[in-house]
Amino acid sequence: MNLVFASGFFVPQHILGIDYFRGLKAHVEGNGHQALFPEVPPLGTCEVRAEVLADAIQRAYPKGPVHIIAHSMGGLDSRTLIARNLDGLSSPGRVASLTTVSSPHRGSPVADLLAGPKPEGLRRLLYEGVSHAIGLLGIPTGALANLTEEAASRVPDAAKTHPHIRYRSYFASGRPGPLPTCFALGPTHHYIHAVTGQENDGLVALRSAKYGEFQEPFWRCDHIDTIGHNLDTADLGGFRFDHFAAFDAIISRL
Repeated sequence: MNLVFASGFFVPQHILGIDYFRGLKAHVEGNGHQALFPEVPPLGTCEVRAEVLADAIQRAYPKGPVHIIAHSMGGLDSRTLIARNLDGLSSPGRVASLTTVSSPHRGSPVADLLAGPKPEGLRRLLYEGVSHAIGLLGIPTGALANLTEEAASRVPDAAKTHPHIRYRSYFASGRPGPLPTCFALGPTHHYIHAVTGQENDGLVALRSAKYGEFQEPFWRCDHIDTIGHNLDTADLGGFRFDHFAAFDAIISRL
C-alpha cells in the first residue's frame, strides 16, 4: 500500500535527527507498506504546501492508488491538493483516501486570538497567557494567520469537489487524568475550552477536527502526543500515547 504522511504547521518532517512522526517510517515500512514523508515549507500557506506535497507524491508514486494520512495543517494542505487536482492526483485511481488527524478544518481559536489585533480587557490577559505558551513552542504568531477560522474557511471542500475519494477524520481529546495536555499546551487547552466549551487537544477543538467520516473513540492524548512526542519529558519517559497502534488502526481500515 502506498502511504503518504503529511506533516503540520511549523515543524519540518526531519530536524536535528528528530522525525515529525516519531519512528513511524521504520514502523510502517516494517509492516510491508511503502511510506512517503514529504518535506513541505513549515511556515508556508496551504496553497504553497499543497503544491510541494503534490510534486513529492507524483515523483514517489507516479502511478497507482495513494492514501494520504495528514496531521494538523497537513489535512488542509491535502484538501487543497485534492480540490485543485494538482498533478492529476485527484483523478480516479490516484488519491484513494484522505485521513486527517487533529486537523483544524474550521481553524483554531488560538490562531484567531494571536494573529489579529491585540485584544483589550479580560481577553488581553488570556492573550498574554496563550502568547507565552506559544512562545515556549517557538511558533511565530504571525504565521498562525494561516490557521484562523477565516483562512480555514477558504480552503476548498475536497469532499464536495471530489466525492469519489474517501474522507475520514480523527480527534484527540486530551490525555487521561487531571492534566489533559503537556505543560506548554495547558494555557491553549483552557483557552479553547473557555471560548468554545468543547473538548480539545490544546490546539484543535472537537468541531474543527470533523471532516468526512468522523471516527470514534477519540485519541486520549494532546496535539503533539498524536505523532509520538511528549513535550514534557522530551520523549525520555512519562506519558506515552501509543501512536504506532493508532496509526496501524488507521491503515488497517484503508
